[in-house]
Amino acid sequence: MTRQLDRKCKKAACTRPYLVCATRLLTLSVLATFGLILFYPRAIADKSTPSGVRFASKSGLSERVGGVSVADGQLVVAGTNKTFVPRGFTSVGVVYPTPYAHMLCSRHFRQSTAAESLREAQMAMTAGPERGWRYNGSLHGMIYNWDANIVRYQVSQGALDYEHAHRLTAYADMVRNVVAKARAAGLVVILAMQTGRYSCTPHEKDGELQRLPDLNTEHAWKYLLNPALTHDKGVILEVFNEPSTLKACNLGTLLHPDWRAWETGCGTEPQQGMLTVGKYLRSIAPENVLLFDGDGVNFGFRDFVVPRGMPSNSAFTFHPYSYVVRGNKAASIKAWNAQFGDFRNRGHALFVTEWNEAFKCKDPNQTITNYFILKYLPAHSIGMIGYGWDAPAHGSGYLVNSYDYPGNKANYQLVDPNASGCVDNGGRVLQQLFKDEGER
Repeated sequence: MTRQLDRKCKKAACTRPYLVCATRLLTLSVLATFGLILFYPRAIADKSTPSGVRFASKSGLSERVGGVSVADGQLVVAGTNKTFVPRGFTSVGVVYPTPYAHMLCSRHFRQSTAAESLREAQMAMTAGPERGWRYNGSLHGMIYNWDANIVRYQVSQGALDYEHAHRLTAYADMVRNVVAKARAAGLVVILAMQTGRYSCTPHEKDGELQRLPDLNTEHAWKYLLNPALTHDKGVILEVFNEPSTLKACNLGTLLHPDWRAWETGCGTEPQQGMLTVGKYLRSIAPENVLLFDGDGVNFGFRDFVVPRGMPSNSAFTFHPYSYVVRGNKAASIKAWNAQFGDFRNRGHALFVTEWNEAFKCKDPNQTITNYFILKYLPAHSIGMIGYGWDAPAHGSGYLVNSYDYPGNKANYQLVDPNASGCVDNGGRVLQQLFKDEGER
């Protein structure tokens, strides 16, 4: 510092004594720095949406992480022992196979209001930055309105398998580009392989949705993953969304799933099952955290024992839609413990990747919801990803105002109550949780 001041004084041809000159330069430097500190948060706070909603500076801007990993039964920031607690949303913004909709989706579905919403969500998620912002409106809303640190994208197995068979790339390229946008915005990303209705994945031979991962799932993963994804520890790979051995194999029950079938399939075809495909996924993605959904009620882990051969650096997830049991708090807590709390207490990395209150309007006073979201999950260090960020408008799960339609302008703010008919849909509680977590 003394040498720098000496050079500045000589360059300025100071005529006053050295000490006076040095003191003035040092004072000016401190004032300039202090002014920058004061100005910067104000500059961030002045950012506003097209609808005029202003946002304060959010913790998400300073919480960016290069990646995550699993250590000692916790999801942590890669290379550290700092716990990473997910808070964010599942997006359906890339699950609809727009390039191949005429080949994969029924005419009835293509013309539905749900498909219209999915196409609009895709346009919003693939858009470039809004004027004056660093991100598009959808990602901006996640970070500034909701303090999100993670986003989960459902991806279409049907579209990726179709591209694998025909050597096409339009859909995979779109997914990769959206992941790059989210990562540039500082969000951790989950890619979840989806075979449900919105993905237009071909049904099984019996006409039912595919309920366990198989060789087609492996093809889809292999075709999607490139070095940019497999070398980015900020991308988590969810092996298969919502497996069901009861529906796939007619084995086990909703309360007591057949965990052996969950691992290796129904025994009727090769390369089937969560563990089987999970091992394959680990072979082509050695650095990413792998995420495994449970089975049965809430896709939980009742009576589940981690099998031999489970890939290292793996975590687990569940979807507690049926979280209110008989309208009773004590009965609900007992069920939570059996389905996922006890499993978490045994030292396994576990968090929610889908939840809302829209499917179960049985908690009109919000007492069980408040306890579940604000007390039980934080006490167990279980992160929360809500469903959904851009779930089709006017349907269950519509927590966020993410669509333009007559009389409405999307502003990515809370929708509470939503179209499900619940007095309260829990969205406000979710937003409070994210705010509390973001300020810690």
